[in-house]
Amino acid sequence: MLLSELFKQIHGIDRAGTSDVQIRGIAYDSRLVQAGDLFVAIKGEKTDGALFVGQAISRGAVAIASESSIEAQPAVATFTIPDARRFLAEGSRIVYQDPSIKLKLVGITGTNGKTTTSYLMHSLFSRAGIPSCLVGTIGMNIGNAGYPSKHTTPEASDLMKFLHQALTEGCTHGAMEVSSHSLALKRVFGVKFAVGVFMNLTQDHLDYHKDMESYFQAKGLLFSRENDNRVESAVINIDDAYGERLAKQVPCPVVRFGFSSSADIHVTEFHSHPDRSELILATPAGRAEFHLHLIGRPNASNIMAATGAALCLGLNLDEIREGVEALRGVPGRLEIVKAGQDFAVIVDYAHSPDALENLLKTVAQLPHARIITLFGCGGDRDRTKRPIMGEIAASMSDFVIATSDNPRSEDPLDILKEVEAGLRKGAAPYRMMPDRGQAIEAAISMAQKGDAVVIAGKGHEDYQIIGNRSLPFDDRKVAADLIKKRLNDG
Repeated sequence: MLLSELFKQIHGIDRAGTSDVQIRGIAYDSRLVQAGDLFVAIKGEKTDGALFVGQAISRGAVAIASESSIEAQPAVATFTIPDARRFLAEGSRIVYQDPSIKLKLVGITGTNGKTTTSYLMHSLFSRAGIPSCLVGTIGMNIGNAGYPSKHTTPEASDLMKFLHQALTEGCTHGAMEVSSHSLALKRVFGVKFAVGVFMNLTQDHLDYHKDMESYFQAKGLLFSRENDNRVESAVINIDDAYGERLAKQVPCPVVRFGFSSSADIHVTEFHSHPDRSELILATPAGRAEFHLHLIGRPNASNIMAATGAALCLGLNLDEIREGVEALRGVPGRLEIVKAGQDFAVIVDYAHSPDALENLLKTVAQLPHARIITLFGCGGDRDRTKRPIMGEIAASMSDFVIATSDNPRSEDPLDILKEVEAGLRKGAAPYRMMPDRGQAIEAAISMAQKGDAVVIAGKGHEDYQIIGNRSLPFDDRKVAADLIKKRLNDG
C-alpha cells in the first residue's frame, strides 16, 4: 500500500518528502526490517529506536517514523509522529487491513487465569467446529499449528500480522491474553474485541506499574473508550473487589461471574479430586454440569469466565460443556509429572503471591502426606512480593526450598535474602538453594510416599534467564529425569 494511505487515516503526522512510497510491511525492530518496510522508531526503557534508523535503512526500510526529528535521507520518506506506540498500532491495523474487525476475538485480562481461560476458549471453539486462533503466554496457535511469541501479548505489528494470517487461513474466532503491559504500551490499541474478560487483580508487576491503582487502570484500558477496543460484551469476576468496581464502569453489557449467588454465572456445586473435578454452574442459559480434567477452585473461576464469553458469542451450553471437558490440561498449570514415583510432583506457573496461595490451597485439598514447596522470585521484577511469597510458602507447606526463578541481572543470593524475610514468619523449616537444578534434586530426594512436591514459578518455560543468557531449563523434564534416576538407583 502507499504511505499516503496511512497519512489519510492517521492524524497528527508531520511529514517531509514524498508520500508516494509503496509500503510492504511495518517493523519496530531494526534487526528484523525487510525490504520495503516502514520502520517505526520506538523509545523503550533501555534504548531508543531512533538510534537504529541507519541500520533499518541499510536493511531496506523505505520510510521512517519517529517521535524525534530524523535527518532527511535520500530515497527514504521520513516523518515525525506524536506517539510512536500508538502510531505502530494504528499503522499496523491499516497495513494488515485490521483483521480484528472480521474476527470474533475474546480478550482476557487479569493477573491470574488468563492462559487457562484462553485454552478453554480455544478448546470449545475447536469442539464446536469453529476455526480459531490463540494468542498468549505459552505461544500462538492457528488451529493446532503453533507459532512462537516473545510476549504474552505481541507487539502491535506482530499481532496484526498474525491475526491477518489467521484470518487468511479461515479463522473466524480467537482467544487472546491481554497483559497489562500490552495495554499500557498500546500493543492492542484499537483492536476490536467481541468479548472482554476480566479475571482478577492481585499483586504483580509493581516494578512496572508502581502501585495497585495504576495496575488496575492499565487493566481497565481494555474496556475503556480511551483505548478504542470497542468491546461489545464484558465478562467480569465479581468475587474480585477490582472486578466488582470495574463492572460498574464499563460502557457495554456485563456478564458477572463468581462464587456468589448474586452473579449471573455462579457455582452451585464443586468437587475437586486428585485428577478430576465436578462442577455445576447456574447461568443465564440454564444449568450447566461439567466433568473436568482440571482441578482446583481457581479453575472453577476460569470455567465460569469461558462459559460467560462463549454465551456472549452465541454458543449453547452443550457446545460449552463439550469444549470445556475436552481440555485435558494446560502446559505448566497444575501439571502433574508422572515417572513411576509414589509421591506427587506438581509443576505450576504460580509466580505471584495470590497464585502461589491458590496453588497451595488446591494441593492442600488433595490427598497428601507432606507438602514440599519449591519456588523462587524473578530478578529485575517486583521486589515487594518476595517476602510475601516467602511467608505464604512457609505458612502453607511442611517444608520449603527457596531457589532461583529467572534471576536475570540480579544476584540470586540477594533475591533469596528478601524471600527469607518472609520465610522466617512461617512455621515450616526451609532451605535456600540458588541453583534451581540442585533445589529440585533436593526436593525429589526428600520426598516420601504420599508427599506432594510443588515446583512453582516457571511452569511451561523451557529456559532460565541468568544474567543476559537464556539457558535451557524445564522444571518438568528436570523433575522427571531426577525421579527416574532415583528409581534406577534404588
